[in-house]
Amino acid sequence: MSKSPNESSNPEGDAAGSSPSFFTRVASPVRFVLLGFLSFHPSAMPWLARANYARELRASFFLPWAIAATEGSVIGFIVRKLYDGVVPDTLLNYLVAALIAAPALANITSFGWAIAVSGRRKIPFITGLQLLVVISITAIALAPKTPLGLIIIVIAAFIARICLAGVVTIRSTVWGVNYPTSRARMTGKFQAVSVTISSLIAIGLGYAMQQSENSYRILIPIFGVIALIGVGAYARIKVRTESTILAREQAQTKDASSPVAAIPSLLKAISRVMIDDREYRRYQTCQFMIGIGNMMSWAPFVIIAKEQFALDYLPGLLLTQVIPLLMMPIFIPFWARFLDRVHIVTFRAFHSWVFVITFILALAAAQTNTLWLLYAASVTRGIAFGGGALAWNLGHLNYVKPDRATDYMAVHVTLTGVRGLTAPFIGVALYSLYESQWPGEGSLVFAVGLVITLCGTLGFRALSRDVKDPNTLDT
Repeated sequence: MSKSPNESSNPEGDAAGSSPSFFTRVASPVRFVLLGFLSFHPSAMPWLARANYARELRASFFLPWAIAATEGSVIGFIVRKLYDGVVPDTLLNYLVAALIAAPALANITSFGWAIAVSGRRKIPFITGLQLLVVISITAIALAPKTPLGLIIIVIAAFIARICLAGVVTIRSTVWGVNYPTSRARMTGKFQAVSVTISSLIAIGLGYAMQQSENSYRILIPIFGVIALIGVGAYARIKVRTESTILAREQAQTKDASSPVAAIPSLLKAISRVMIDDREYRRYQTCQFMIGIGNMMSWAPFVIIAKEQFALDYLPGLLLTQVIPLLMMPIFIPFWARFLDRVHIVTFRAFHSWVFVITFILALAAAQTNTLWLLYAASVTRGIAFGGGALAWNLGHLNYVKPDRATDYMAVHVTLTGVRGLTAPFIGVALYSLYESQWPGEGSLVFAVGLVITLCGTLGFRALSRDVKDPNTLDT
């Protein structure tokens, strides 16, 4: 008689019916980790996408070495601690808000990038922007510890984020045509690699600056040189059906004699998206509320970590950047599988509740002066950001045909820019107001963000009831 599966898989000779052997108990988690790593291999992807996937995965590993230093929570916390006493606290808090807002605020330039790239090859344009990011971070490393140096850092960070906004806007078209199937799974791999590297860079930078505050002046340029490997990898990506896309874009703008002349036609196209597509308009309204609530909390979160909890560089960056980033690759596979199966509003109706929990934990932490609750809020924020990164990059594609992906993404990222222009500064203003009226109660800004985020979450819940098919909205 042949052996049963259980018998044949028991090399340690356990008796039938006994508990699993030590070998089996150890092999299971090792096998799980091994399969997790193998799931990133190009051979695990649809064969038509494998070559581009491999190049973009390589770029996702190296580019974050430069991008990590421009992340709002990283540069925001570093500036809040590094320039403490160099300028007045109120001014410093607003500049921290500006740095934290920079990634979102820069998205308001998406209109310009959509105009500039129309009719042009996408990959060379993107790699040019990536090179500008590398140059910008060098200025951050060279800025002196003076009020002028602080302004240089803010300007350099904004230039880097504006360039990255262009990358995101144009990349939407690339993803839309290069990964027609399993898009969330593949882009989720890129996000997982990117955020893992970014978190490790933040840990290293925080530890180094805790040992020697000026170490960033050496490390950041080194990170930039390493990032050039990623730029080279990205430059080799091929855009499928690019000739067709370019011909269509050139036909749409053939009457425009200059980029400025193309603005009215682009604005008309984008306004038509919001006017004609009712479901997309409703989706963006709910997302706007979620985004406003979250963005107005980021700067106060960093300020409270420094002022109320007096965290040093390493624990401060762990709280504000590293922990959320480490949570993202852990939960991105779950969110990606979920997003591949449902419509974006169904996804958001479930996912947004994690942001609500984050606000509750942050408010409780600050009100009770309990550090572990603040770290718990950081954990749930990372879980939420894992799904948010996928939804933000891919959500609009549930509504649009590939040839209009840039228009829809331009609406999407521009509204994000509007949030960035207002929400972080509203958050700091409310924090300052509460602190002036009731010292020690600045964290009440989290209560305001909680209410706004809850309204957006309930809005997505209402929209999800109208979704009849997992992948199609009735329009």
